Amino acid sequence: MTFKFLKQPKTPPDSKLCGFYALYHFTDGGLTRDQFIQKATEHYETALGLQHKEAEEMVMDGNDPSVLSLYGLRQSNVAELETQGVGVIADTTRGHFFTVRRENGTWFSYDSYNHDAPQAYLTFEALKKAEIGSSQVWV
Repeated sequence: MTFKFLKQPKTPPDSKLCGFYALYHFTDGGLTRDQFIQKATEHYETALGLQHKEAEEMVMDGNDPSVLSLYGLRQSNVAELETQGVGVIADTTRGHFFTVRRENGTWFSYDSYNHDAPQAYLTFEALKKAEIGSSQVWV
């Protein structure tokens, strides 16, 4: 495993910042927490017309998938994810995001809220069944 892994705390203030943790893993550590909060806050101010405090509270209370588009991701499907080899899973029913990626033929879930380290899967089908299900896929 050559990619960075950052464990998401299960306690506030970061317990609901899975959007940041997913993007941190997607960018291999190329995004800081403060950069994410600032950009997501500005997005909610503009997109929803919220005041700064309200927008920041929304960021800290969790994110909607539109935040992923700020970083060049777009909603897609599992076939494209398998081809691309990396993407963000947005489980909108649970309000939880995480990154998955293929490394040297093995698939890994970077769900740092639910795993203490990247979780390996020998096949894409196994990853799909265990973690992706019917969630949104962003590549």
